[in-house]
Amino acid sequence: MIREKIIKTAKSFIGQEEIRGNLGFKDEQFQEMMQSVGWQKSQAWCAYFVELVWKLCYVQNQQLMQYLNEKFSASAVQTWKNFQNTQFETNKIPDFGALVVWQRYKKGKSTWQGHIGIVSQLHEEQNSFKSIEGNTNDDGSREGYEVAEKKRTLNFENKNGLRLLGFIHPKEINNDES
Repeated sequence: MIREKIIKTAKSFIGQEEIRGNLGFKDEQFQEMMQSVGWQKSQAWCAYFVELVWKLCYVQNQQLMQYLNEKFSASAVQTWKNFQNTQFETNKIPDFGALVVWQRYKKGKSTWQGHIGIVSQLHEEQNSFKSIEGNTNDDGSREGYEVAEKKRTLNFENKNGLRLLGFIHPKEINNDES
């Protein structure tokens, strides 16, 4: 149930656009929501976007919300590290509603940069999936400026560009926990 809620929530933001240069957002309400999870002008915002979506979906569970506050970071790569060995499962298997995390590589060397999105669709026969991502675009260029749904390939070997680190899976909660 939480997976469907995450995807539905993420899809509701498709098309939200930034004011170029990470200077804000065209929709004031969306900007207020992004600021509520820590985003500030001039910051990249893909990690803030997925944090917003997950927090909107887990808002009824205050204990889990506090836990998420500790695990999410403005950095996609740091978010991946923070979720390792926690109550949230992390692995290399995509599933609906999971966070998908990449790290940028340059000439075979990892950098501190990364990217993060939310898995929205699986294409097992094609070794690919779709994800909803903030600070990206749907035309394939490097300049991110909107929330868009993109088709991605499972690639854990890329030596230049984004290399897939893995997936952070949402935790189902019982009604007793909310």
